[in-house]
Amino acid sequence: MMTVTLNLDCSVCGHHRFRLPIKQEEGSRVICANCSAYKCQVQDLEKALIAVGRSRHRTAVSAA
Repeated sequence: MMTVTLNLDCSVCGHHRFRLPIKQEEGSRVICANCSAYKCQVQDLEKALIAVGRSRHRTAVSAA
């Protein structure tokens, strides 16, 4: 697992650091690094980050 700070809040404790699995045997669950509460699946997080990136790109292109 890798611990990272995300612009998300844990719904249980409000923490901003999460554990991301990096090996297949670790599963695909993103969990809070503070209280170990389940946040989401890695695939869902990837989709959300891609959508945010695309939105920011469109905003930057529109402003240019």
